[in-house]
Amino acid sequence: MRFNKAQIIIILVLLSLVGYLFYMNYMTPESELKPTTGTNRPESKPFDYQSYKSSLNDSLSFEAKANILEQTRIVESENAGVFAIAQIAKSWDSLGFRLVSADYLEKVANKVNDENSWYKAGAKYYEFSALTEDTGMQIYSTGKAINAFEKVIALNENNIEAKNSLAVCYIQNDLDIMKGVQILKDITKRDSTNIQANYTLGMLSMRSGQMDKAAQRFETLTKLEPMNPEFYYFLGQCYVSLENKNQAILAFETFQKLVPDEEAKKNIESTILNLKNSK
Repeated sequence: MRFNKAQIIIILVLLSLVGYLFYMNYMTPESELKPTTGTNRPESKPFDYQSYKSSLNDSLSFEAKANILEQTRIVESENAGVFAIAQIAKSWDSLGFRLVSADYLEKVANKVNDENSWYKAGAKYYEFSALTEDTGMQIYSTGKAINAFEKVIALNENNIEAKNSLAVCYIQNDLDIMKGVQILKDITKRDSTNIQANYTLGMLSMRSGQMDKAAQRFETLTKLEPMNPEFYYFLGQCYVSLENKNQAILAFETFQKLVPDEEAKKNIESTILNLKNSK
């Protein structure tokens, strides 16, 4: 799979969620996978971006603060150019403040209004939303990412990366799971070989306990990328849930051959032996 940095972060979030659900033996009937308005999220104070940005000055070193202040003076001038705004976005990003970087990238996109600029802004918001643990900041940054990716798609309806990212934004914080799923299904209707859409749909099917559907997705993925051990691992998990022991063993044995990590090889060996010894 060739995912960009932001997409990898979101997929890791989904992956860790699925691992937790397996651990807890959690199974949600298909009928319970319904659109959500976010009312199940914990309550949080409305996020004030300007207050947040102002509070960051105290966390900067003297040198960084001086550099940011000088760049801010330039970008706030009447004749500020796109290059200067892009530079301050880069500076904030290098300091580890992705949300401020995303805000400046959004300013660039508003000036240029092209596909690439909106995608960069969306991707940066998308990264931040996956990494922050603050619910208010997640909601704010996810909303900003959605807006940016929608701008990309308005400029180029065929930008599949933006559609994939938009779908996961809807899914990530349970903003509108079914809308995200529908976007992904539309992608696979156009291109049944799209790796990311099939992968995310497979993970979501596992999340909701629809192991037969998940198995179909991962079967497709193993055909598309037969040397990717991760796909065989999740396919094996699906087969275990479906009580298809022989197929699970084959999937796990293939995973064992392909995965480079020795500890992973040993761990899966125990799983394979347990399956072989089970009735």
